[in-house]
Amino acid sequence: MKRQSPERAAFVALNTLFLILLASTMIIPFVNVLAVSLTTDLESYENLVKLYPRHPSIEGYITLFMRVNILRPLVNNTIVTVIGTFAHVLLCAMAGYVLVRERFPGKAIIVLLVTLPMMVPFEMIMLPVYVTMKFLGLIDTLLSLILTGVVSTFSIVLMKNYFESIPTSLEESAFIDGANEFRIFFSVFMPLALPGLATIAIFDFVGRWNQFLPAVLFINSPQKYTLQVALRSLVVSQETSDSTQQVANNTRMAGIVVSVIPLVLVYVFAQRYFIRGVMVGAVKE
Repeated sequence: MKRQSPERAAFVALNTLFLILLASTMIIPFVNVLAVSLTTDLESYENLVKLYPRHPSIEGYITLFMRVNILRPLVNNTIVTVIGTFAHVLLCAMAGYVLVRERFPGKAIIVLLVTLPMMVPFEMIMLPVYVTMKFLGLIDTLLSLILTGVVSTFSIVLMKNYFESIPTSLEESAFIDGANEFRIFFSVFMPLALPGLATIAIFDFVGRWNQFLPAVLFINSPQKYTLQVALRSLVVSQETSDSTQQVANNTRMAGIVVSVIPLVLVYVFAQRYFIRGVMVGAVKE
């Protein structure tokens, strides 16, 4: 093995130390949240950074599901996220596939129209979107949250770049065998684009699971609250829904843990595709 020079070894050591410190700023707060969620009501009020509970307890989780009734917002959030992410991936993949076609009337104009929304944040079009949802009768429905951000420029461009990396000979062979456009898209391009699909799925899943502003804007009924709105009410409020018991810190931290677990699971199962999908288009031969 080739020995590293002292300068190289010092550089690696400093970078490793920096990464450890950077990771600690994210890991320690999460460990503290997890530890507090597993404490008793009384212990959770201690103003300390906890790495483990002295007296492990699931009182916070019992209160969260039995008294605060977080299950309904959790189900609403799951419906919005799963259906919305599926629609987002399908529509963005189809749009990206259209943009890689060699002969497409008005292709330059379509590409321009697709890329323009990237420069417009949701806050700037919030009122027109609300008026549109109200005109369609979608206010106070979960469908309004599903349709919000159902397509995005980033996802379309990423899928376009990924489809461009697929050899055209596969498409030509499918045409010779009699396959139509839909068959080629679903049987040839989609299976070969799993890393790109996983990438946009993760980004959209995380965004939808954590979305707050659209839920506050479109949803009025407490029965249709999503998880982030319910967590906001839980963290800010000093009382449970039945107004008979104070919400302890362990219940609030339990709510945060419940909201984070699905994100961790999705990333664990899709991480092998994630980095490859993000790097698509970064290197051209």
